Amino acid sequence: MSVFIAALAAFAITIIGIVSLRPVAVAVKLIDHPGGRKTHRGKVPVIGGLAMFVGIVFGLGTIEPLKPFAGSLLAAFALVVAVGLLDDRFGLSPWLRLPAQAAIAALLTVGTGTEVSSIGDAFGVGVVQFHGITEHVITILFVITAINAVNMLDGMDGLAGTVAIVAVTALGLCGAVTGHHDVTAVCAVLAASITAFLIFNLPVRSNRRMRCFMGDAGSTLLGVALAWICIRVSQDGSTPTLSPVSTLWIVGIPIFEFFWTFFRRIARGRSPLEADAEHFHHLLLKAGFGIRGAFMMFLTITLVLTLSGLVLDAFKVPEYWSLALLLLAGVVVISVMYQARLLLRFFPQSARRRRAWRNMSLPAHEPQLVETAAAPVTAQSE
Repeated sequence: MSVFIAALAAFAITIIGIVSLRPVAVAVKLIDHPGGRKTHRGKVPVIGGLAMFVGIVFGLGTIEPLKPFAGSLLAAFALVVAVGLLDDRFGLSPWLRLPAQAAIAALLTVGTGTEVSSIGDAFGVGVVQFHGITEHVITILFVITAINAVNMLDGMDGLAGTVAIVAVTALGLCGAVTGHHDVTAVCAVLAASITAFLIFNLPVRSNRRMRCFMGDAGSTLLGVALAWICIRVSQDGSTPTLSPVSTLWIVGIPIFEFFWTFFRRIARGRSPLEADAEHFHHLLLKAGFGIRGAFMMFLTITLVLTLSGLVLDAFKVPEYWSLALLLLAGVVVISVMYQARLLLRFFPQSARRRRAWRNMSLPAHEPQLVETAAAPVTAQSE
């Protein structure tokens, strides 16, 4: 009952926060303007991340079992939201964000005692374990990766929030089944807060007048939260909720997006921190999918990957086989994104793009999608 009340509080406070923060966002110019790689229409308040954080604080603060580490967890959330808000408002350099993310990861791991001590038998050579400084470094790198992976995914209405809510729901249910009530509580509060945000961010016509974005404050908050939960469920003593590889299945889409983006940019001789217009959602829109069609494609892939990971874990498939299948799934997903036009025929007309898109006058290495007519639902940017 206490978890239900906490989730209800998080849901209500997030909605109140989104509504009440709109005039504040206008006053401090926390507004996302169209232009560049940003293809949305109109000026949209970037308040979703802050509102979700406030809702999460109220929700988690009411749960007694979380109090031993709730302070450190919420402190890490607060710092990542603060850095995200500064980035949303002023556009911070990646070289400024990375040290801040490392500090946040260190606070999260040390303050809550949550560390990556093992990746299981992921390579078929026995259980791989980490100790001492290696354990800390691996954990910090994992958290930084999660932060940036979700941030890269946040490029279209409803996308990052929906992927995150599927992940926390699956992880929370697994925690409930195995008796890991702290994980279940955190997941319930997160799911409630994200659901409230999605009321204002899903690609539907009914929310256009009150639409908001989560911004970097929201996407990085979700990245930190998912990293903490994944570590918690896979590293909890001798009885983890899921194997480390199984948790990667549940967050498969952001992982594939992050590593493919990283290696693609490096292979082309570009900085991995330099933004481009070749993320998965860009590829689907270029192929002819509408915003809703692209959203449904992402949702379908996310559900398939999540269910696959849970089934493989339930049937105790060796972790090295699970990892091999995950890598194969990654290749398939990336190939599908680049060949999405071939799949378009299997989607109804309502899932296809109705407006014309064209390339603007940009450097040859930076193609860009810009909408040429008003549309009821639109894409965001990285």
